[in-house]
Amino acid sequence: MQGKILSTQLISGDDGKRYEYDKNDVVNLGDKDLAVLTGSQVEFVSFDERVAKSIYIINENVNVSGILSADRIRPARTMALWGIGLEFFSCIPYIGENIKLIIGIASFVLYSMAIYSVSKAAASKSLFKNYITAVISGFLGVFLFVLAIRLLGSSEHVGVGASMIAVLLLGGIIALIVAIYFYKIHAELARLSGSSLFLWSFWIFVVSVPLYFVFGIFVEFAEIITSLASAVSIIAWVLLFIAWWRFKKLEKR
Repeated sequence: MQGKILSTQLISGDDGKRYEYDKNDVVNLGDKDLAVLTGSQVEFVSFDERVAKSIYIINENVNVSGILSADRIRPARTMALWGIGLEFFSCIPYIGENIKLIIGIASFVLYSMAIYSVSKAAASKSLFKNYITAVISGFLGVFLFVLAIRLLGSSEHVGVGASMIAVLLLGGIIALIVAIYFYKIHAELARLSGSSLFLWSFWIFVVSVPLYFVFGIFVEFAEIITSLASAVSIIAWVLLFIAWWRFKKLEKR
């Protein structure tokens, strides 16, 4: 028999009757949370008129309004806000480089945990995977950028120019990949939260990144370019902070 999940304990059968069930009888549930699967189509066996057994989910329906309730989103939001806050704190002048490194690592870990928590709460198969792909690609892109700057500084050597062009082309491809995956991340966060600020933050970051590359090429304007890039980045970070803060509005659903 087929039916639809009404709650974590009740199924509505196609015969018009309602059946109680235990989550342990959902054969292909895996690590999913039944609370987010309200409305999913199931197939089951009933040995009487009240209890469903051997339940298979045949058409999964993720209930966004249920997945991001207060008890689910609050920890993720807190970790994200702390991660962003620490990133701001690391920009304070006169802080030692070792302290900045520790703060930066803590910020990255907290924000990564926030993305992972939202991914699990939303039963998303793509959010955290896209995040990891973007991060790994981003680190590779930074490495290639530093390599290009060093090659530029030693351009008097034969063959360095061609090598630098190859590195820059590869770096450009990686930067495009990073941008695509970060767009997917922010678009999904915007969809789950209902806040377009996640996308606004992304697009402003996109504007700021090329400015740092320009800084590496036009050294004589380094101070002006870096100041402009920093200002644009701060705006993006502030919008991202507000976007995460506004996640709490979903608690009223």
